[in-house]
Amino acid sequence: MAESRLSTQIGHRVSLPGHFDVPVTLEGVRPLGADGALGYECRVRLPDGTLEEAVISPAEAATLFRTDRETPTAIKPADAERLRLLIESARIRLAYAHDRQFAVSVSGIRTLPHQIEAVYQAMLPQPRLRFLLADDPGAGKTIMAGLLIKELKLREAIERVLILCPAPLTIQWQDELLRWFGESFDIIFSAVDQQQLTNPWQCSSQVIASMDYAKQEDVRERVWQQRWDLIVIDEAHKCSAFTKSRSNRSDEVAETKRYQLAKRLSEA
Repeated sequence: MAESRLSTQIGHRVSLPGHFDVPVTLEGVRPLGADGALGYECRVRLPDGTLEEAVISPAEAATLFRTDRETPTAIKPADAERLRLLIESARIRLAYAHDRQFAVSVSGIRTLPHQIEAVYQAMLPQPRLRFLLADDPGAGKTIMAGLLIKELKLREAIERVLILCPAPLTIQWQDELLRWFGESFDIIFSAVDQQQLTNPWQCSSQVIASMDYAKQEDVRERVWQQRWDLIVIDEAHKCSAFTKSRSNRSDEVAETKRYQLAKRLSEA
């Protein structure tokens, strides 16, 4: 009787208290003694896929029950709320797949056509972004850079961002990125750098710094040592090299410290 009952459980999840802490799948049964008088040797599969064997008594065989027919436990209200938050976070994380201009939708700006064209048609489609924005003053290049940063962050494509700009513009960059895009950046300058017990270039994931401060030999080494996912250089024409000997019309070119800084960062 017990052997016949056990045979009907093969292929189903069963509970074997005293042998396994979790339900297992019954793969086979072999009686020990005449009609299982001494018990049964059960071959089972654990949840991780491994096969095990267990010998159960006739009494255990008589009380063995399936667990795959149990009524699912009702979801508690607290669990349902956590599930809702999980689904909502996944929806937001993947929203860019349905809204190709998601950064525009979540930011507090009104974009112009040429800004959308630059970011979404020229920049983002590139497998490796190397882009020069050379629009006239007042065309909203900061907005375009902010859109690019926000969109890449929403797509989880970048995490660490470095912005180099002239010293008078550091606060402007910080203010506009926070106001329009909700992105908080730390400004690193000499006073902050020297007072920190840790390396601020490493601790901060979103940094704004003056290019003239970052180019200093005792500073640039620490800048170069970091892994930056995206680097934005404002007024990049100031990082150009210059002709060393203008008097004798030599073609030899000397690299300025700004140029050395930008060149090394571009090679990272």
